[in-house]
Amino acid sequence: MRNSADGLFERFLRAVGWLAAAVVLLVLATLDVAVNGVQPLVVLLAIAVAVVMPRLEAATLGTGALLLGAFLVLVALTMPAVGYGIVVPFGFTVAVVGLVLIGLAAWRAEPVRAGFAVPLLLAGLVLLPTRLGNARAAVVLALVIALGGVIASAAGLYLRMFQTNRHRQMVAAQQAQRTGIASDLHDYVAHHVTGMVVLAQAAQTVAASKPQAVLPALERIEAAGDEAMTAIRRMVTLLREPDAHARLSPPGTIADIAALAGHFTSDSGLRVRLSIEGEAEAVPIDVQSAVHRVVMESLTNVRKHAGDARTLDILVRCHVRPAAVTVEVSNDGRGGGGHSPDGGYGLKGLHERTVALGGSFTAGPKVPEGWTVQAHIPTRGA
Repeated sequence: MRNSADGLFERFLRAVGWLAAAVVLLVLATLDVAVNGVQPLVVLLAIAVAVVMPRLEAATLGTGALLLGAFLVLVALTMPAVGYGIVVPFGFTVAVVGLVLIGLAAWRAEPVRAGFAVPLLLAGLVLLPTRLGNARAAVVLALVIALGGVIASAAGLYLRMFQTNRHRQMVAAQQAQRTGIASDLHDYVAHHVTGMVVLAQAAQTVAASKPQAVLPALERIEAAGDEAMTAIRRMVTLLREPDAHARLSPPGTIADIAALAGHFTSDSGLRVRLSIEGEAEAVPIDVQSAVHRVVMESLTNVRKHAGDARTLDILVRCHVRPAAVTVEVSNDGRGGGGHSPDGGYGLKGLHERTVALGGSFTAGPKVPEGWTVQAHIPTRGA
């Protein structure tokens, strides 16, 4: 509803702008024809240029402005001097439309064509008053038009730079979105798929000795597969509709870590010791989500690389002074649970996410054996 209202207001402003421009052109045309004695055909041609030029594409606009600039220079150099009128036979309308066209070309025209068109247009407009018989009036008018041309050029260049910077920001935002999607693909989908692989391996192991344990394992595999497919569907939706407010998953919180640990224990049989200290509810949601990601990725790595681990410790401390959260996940497996050999996004993505929040991230072997992942994230100002 808000987007519809914004679009309606934008169309209203555009209509008001066109109406104001039409009124200005009508007043200028009336002055030129009634007072300055400018031929009506010349005024109509200037109005036609004002109507058509803003609708042209960048390349066509640049070519049109270049041709008009060359025409004005040619006319100014070949037109005989006159001793009456203001800018006879062109008048106010041509001067104002020319200045607007200078700003439009500097803003929207193809850069190379604009580089030639803007100086030509300005030169043609400045040279026109020199055809007046009154030298003093010609100099004053030429200076006024030159000043207007400089202002119009500066305004057009400012709009071009603003548009370019906005485009760069949009590209950077799209790249950040792609990186985020890659990270979400690893953190969410790989988490479920790894669990499915572990459960399938466990089911194969116990199939002969404990057939009754196979069915629960298959049910958990099915549930993990459904969750992975849901995440993939949301990711595809996000890729197809960049403006849609779709998320791969709601942001995890510190309170959700208990469920993660419970699922991990039931799937792997590994004993998990979880400790959460402090008031987790007071921690900002983006920090809680980062802590949740650290734990989830650590559990995924343990499944992949530390199959011989016996215990897993998860410690979350919510500090008051200084305001920060520390999360530490360690295991006693000889396989470690560290970097994925395929160079995935896991630990690298966690490091980038933690640093972006002003924190620190470390991952490495633990003495005498095992692996530890630790992140420290400030909460003040988060």
